[in-house]
Amino acid sequence: MKISTDNRILAFIAGYTRQNGISPTIREIADGIGFASIGSVHRHIAKLEDEGLLDATKGKKRALVLNTSISVKPDDEDEHHVRLIMANGENKYLSFAMHEGAPVFSGPFCMNDIHEAGDVIACCAMTEEAYDSAIEKYLGL
Repeated sequence: MKISTDNRILAFIAGYTRQNGISPTIREIADGIGFASIGSVHRHIAKLEDEGLLDATKGKKRALVLNTSISVKPDDEDEHHVRLIMANGENKYLSFAMHEGAPVFSGPFCMNDIHEAGDVIACCAMTEEAYDSAIEKYLGL
């Protein structure tokens, strides 16, 4: 399976941060994934920020933070959708609702335990339309 550049960047940031206790610089990301230009990395970082998978503090060298949790109000009964980026480059799409303070998952990827998800390196909230579109692509509809 070919891993997208965005997922390679997310995986590099996750691994570097886990190993070093700080996030990598843009130059370290470029070197780590084999890019000569930091401009390309900047473009991918901006895209990942727009998608909600990554937060970066402007003007700081080591300020990249992966989004790895979605916060919802415990009493919110509406359905929520998230995209998980796995360490192997795979995307998983989850649909869940909060019930009595705990998430209840449903849909094509139903999880009961965090370990079933594998190594999640980032996640972002999705609109219902984006979730439906991703599931249609995944299921080949």
